[in-house]
Formats: sequence, C-alpha cells, structure tokens
Amino acid sequence: METSFKAYAARELGVRIPDDYARFMEEYGRRLPEDPMRGESWVAGLGNEEFVIGTTLAFRSALPNFPKSYVVMGYGGLKQIIVNHMYEDIDQFFVLDARDGKVLSVDSRGVSRAVADSFEEWVSPELLRAQLRDQYTSTLTVLVFQDARKAEEARSKLLKLQKEGFLVLDDAVVVVKGEDGSTRYHPMHKLVGRSLAVGSITGVIVGAILMNPLLGVLFGAVTGGVSASMGDAGIDDGFVQQLAAKFQPGCSALFCLVREADADHIGEEFRGFGGKILVTSVDREKEASFQELLDAVKKDGE
Repeated sequence: METSFKAYAARELGVRIPDDYARFMEEYGRRLPEDPMRGESWVAGLGNEEFVIGTTLAFRSALPNFPKSYVVMGYGGLKQIIVNHMYEDIDQFFVLDARDGKVLSVDSRGVSRAVADSFEEWVSPELLRAQLRDQYTSTLTVLVFQDARKAEEARSKLLKLQKEGFLVLDDAVVVVKGEDGSTRYHPMHKLVGRSLAVGSITGVIVGAILMNPLLGVLFGAVTGGVSASMGDAGIDDGFVQQLAAKFQPGCSALFCLVREADADHIGEEFRGFGGKILVTSVDREKEASFQELLDAVKKDGE
C-alpha cells in the first residue's frame, strides 16, 4: 500500500506537514527531482519526497540547533558572503516551518530569513509559471499600469517592434479598468489561424483576473475544438484573487503572448517605460531583469 507524503514525513521526521504543502506534494511530487541541486527543478527549486527527507535529516545532523519543525523543501541556489575579507559562495535552501506553515530561506550555516507567510502564497506564482511553460510555447506576460492609457501605448510599441522584425506576437490584449470599476477589453485586431488558437489562454487569464470566469469563455477564442479554461491554464483561485486585487480602478493592463523576441533590444526599448509585471511565464531572474528595465530612470536626452 502506497504511503502518503504526509504520513511518510511524520514517520521519518516526526513533524506534521501543513495541508497546503502536503496537497502539493501529493499532486506534483512525482514531477520533482531527487536532487534539485544538480538538475533544474520543475518548479521553484523544489525536490521530491526523498530529497525532502534526506536533506532535512542531513541538516539536523550537521547543525545541532536546526529546529525540528523545519522541513527542507528545495534548493535556492548559491549566495555570496564575506568570510575573513574574502567572498565565498554558499548554498541556500527553501524551508517550511511545520509549526506555522511559513516559508524561509536557510543557508548551509543555518542562517534564515522569512520568505512567505504560507507555502501556498509562495508557490502559487511559481506553479503558474511552470504550468504555463508546459502548455504554451509562447511566453505570457501581463503588465499593469497606473495610467489608463499606458497599456495601449505599450501594445503600440510592441506592434511597431514586430513590424521591424524584433519579435513575433501571438496575441496582445489591453484591458482598462475605469474609475467606476467597469472594464473595457481591446483585443488585437485580425487574429487568424494559429493566433486565434493560442490566444485563447490570454482571454482565459484576462477573464480570471477580472474575477468573472465567464469572461474567460467569452474572450477565449475557440477554434477547431481548441479551448482553454482556468483549470487547464493552471490558474489557482487564490492566486487569481491576489492578481485581481492589484488591478484597481484607473489602471490598464497588457496581456501578451510572444512567440519569438530579441530580448535585449526589446528590453532597451522599454527601459524606463514603467509598469509592473503582474505575472509571466519566464523564470524569476529574467522577470527581475525586465522589471528593473521598466523601473529604470531615463537619462536626459533618451
């Protein structure tokens, strides 16, 4: 008889795994690597149950003061510290505190910092990112602006770059939220063939974030039996609520699917443009780099 992850962890580690992490491991644990330190993890550097048990026990053995409630979930990469006036790289890991469900980053010396109040809060954007990468070859990015006209300006810039050969757009949808809370939806014109099919995911996410699941059906293009739903897109209800809360009256948003792009050129074109990345299917490092370009202050004459 197969043992659940929750029961396995209780037996081997003597802890009660929080329900949100237990559910995640039951559903996705088989997709995670046994050693995320050597190979890329499917989501957020997380490892499978063997990694969790083995690495947690290794930490307990190496660090006598390592709390018994800590469960090592995954690998967070290297960080640089200064030791005796010399730079040194050490490993950092993602840890779940079984007492309160909080997520922490803990390095190999045992130094920790808080990351999120719950596993669900921490993993939701990463899970969406991974599932979108699995299902769609195009890159999804959603940008939100505090100006009602800025999203249309951003789309015009993308369309110009497409004409110049710097990217290929599958879809680009603008949504504006009025001061009275009403919303206006502006699709990219003359979507045909393949663009209609892949564009369905854009409509689903637009509808989901606007807190009306029916909008996803209305906006989502359906052709040749191709359709998308919130579940198919891997969109978690709680995460959608977080996104919707950021899309306030007076804002505008650009939902775009990019098939091919000269990332360096596009990044420079959008330097200092403003806006916040609401969600994207690229990895965290690329997201951070693009957000930095959006936030950059233009120099005089640029």
